[in-house]
Amino acid sequence: MKILIRCYARFRDAFGEEQALELPEGATILDAVRTLAGTGPDAELLIDNVGNIRSYVMIMHHDVRVSPMEAESVSLSDGDMIILFPPVSGG
Repeated sequence: MKILIRCYARFRDAFGEEQALELPEGATILDAVRTLAGTGPDAELLIDNVGNIRSYVMIMHHDVRVSPMEAESVSLSDGDMIILFPPVSGG
């Protein structure tokens, strides 16, 4: 199945604005983010040293925020889009 990941701010700089990924049926958000992280030298921005999504990564799927801890339990379907935001700061 094909899914699309859209990245913003620092994640866009590291992984590009949009990436279309081919994933096996039954893949989860965690699988997709791990696959994306494997496409560049900045994997540590998204994934920690044991393969989990970093707690500061903001994930949107079907206009619903998904916590990094839930990412392994959310299955994807063909044509889905995931949006990734880095932590927000400023004033």
